[in-house]
Amino acid sequence: MKQNLPPMNWVKTFETAARLLNFSAAARELNMTQSAVSQQIKLLEHHLGDELFIRRHRKITLTNSGLAYYPVVQSTLNSLQQKTADIFSPVGEGRLVLKVNYAFSSLWLSHNLYKFCARYPGIRLQLLHLNWDRDFSEGSHDLSIMNGNGKWFGLNLEPLFKAEVTAFCSPKLVKLISSPSDLTSLPLIEVTGVNHSWQQWFKEASIEVDERNIVYHRVDTLLSAALMAESGLGVMLAHPDIFVKSLQEHKIEAPFDINLATEDNYYLAFPEGKPLSKSAIVFRDWLRQEMALALNS
Repeated sequence: MKQNLPPMNWVKTFETAARLLNFSAAARELNMTQSAVSQQIKLLEHHLGDELFIRRHRKITLTNSGLAYYPVVQSTLNSLQQKTADIFSPVGEGRLVLKVNYAFSSLWLSHNLYKFCARYPGIRLQLLHLNWDRDFSEGSHDLSIMNGNGKWFGLNLEPLFKAEVTAFCSPKLVKLISSPSDLTSLPLIEVTGVNHSWQQWFKEASIEVDERNIVYHRVDTLLSAALMAESGLGVMLAHPDIFVKSLQEHKIEAPFDINLATEDNYYLAFPEGKPLSKSAIVFRDWLRQEMALALNS
């Protein structure tokens, strides 16, 4: 049988009394009389059909049921308080929890996030870094920035980049390259789990290759591939828009203007039917503006 929820004021009174283990102290904190606190606790116990406190002379302790109920109540009230602040606090205040793909955070977000913080200095950020799309399904967060083909159920998805990749390498390797076919003699870096490959890029460039003669280095994150490419270890395929700062600083270069269409992209994601907090809304709007500026520059 489903238990009806007790009135919120009874629950709040229980949380305070359980935290302080003193009805008089709870009464002072709640600006109530001690008899009112005691009465609300009795009403709550009657509603639940179980005692929550062991009452002794001038001392109270929690029963086993009270011990089990207290952390549930405290967690629920804390979450309610936080969500209330997120939804109803003025724009520019509150907390924002982001689950972010490793590569996007390191290669793009970390170089631009100061602009958002300067505009909204009252928003407290919490970044949770993950790699594979399956890791984003659990946990409490406001927004996700994910990488993949976008075939995820139950999410609103906003693509952040053009769905294409190109070849990148260090400036010193660029000096060794004069035509796309030269890449067949250099180590090539592949990121596992992506929906594009060097074979597809060579086909786009109209180059026939013998796979037996190509050296591949395989890694599980684009961040690792980027660091390897910057060091001169090989050539990688990646979305051009994520490397704006690296290209400006000449850490990597694109030797050819050959772009390969891909199913993969980086997406701003949030659950369908779930209202966004004000902090999440202003971050989404800021990110849209930054992406638009980057595409038009």
